Amino acid sequence: MPYMEDIEEVREFIRNSSEDSAVYVGCDSRQIRGKTVFVTVVVIHINSSHGARIFWRIERVRRITSIRQRLLEEVNRAVYIAMMLADVVGDRPFEVHLDINPSPDHRSSVIVKEAVGYVLAQGLKPVLKPDAIAASAVADFITSKC
Repeated sequence: MPYMEDIEEVREFIRNSSEDSAVYVGCDSRQIRGKTVFVTVVVIHINSSHGARIFWRIERVRRITSIRQRLLEEVNRAVYIAMMLADVVGDRPFEVHLDINPSPDHRSSVIVKEAVGYVLAQGLKPVLKPDAIAASAVADFITSKC
C-alpha cells in the first residue's frame, strides 16, 4: 500500500484505471499517545471486482477530546481528498465512506444528518456503516498499526 505523499500519483492511477473501477475515500482516527491520528485512504476497487489499490495518508494532530469534533474532522478530511479526485473520476462509481453508524445505539450517530448533508452538499455520495469499508475497515486497520 503506497503512502499518499502526492495526490497526483492517486489521480494518475485513477486516470489509468478502467471505467468499471470504483473509487472510495474514507477516514478513521484514533487517540494514540496524547495525539489524534487520522488515516485517510483512497481505495480503487479494480474493475469493481478484482482486488484494489490502496493509497493512504497519516496525520497526527493535537489530541481532540470531543467525539463529535473528531468525527466531523474525519468527514472533512475524506471530503477534502474526494474533492481533489472528483475531476478525474469521470463516470466511475465514487463514494465517500463515513465511519459513522446510523444506529442510535452508537455514539457516532449524533452527527449522521450533519455529516451526510455535508457530503451531499459537495456533490458526493456518502456511505455509512456497515457499508463504509474504506473508513471502517481499511482506514481502521491502518490506524490500528500506528
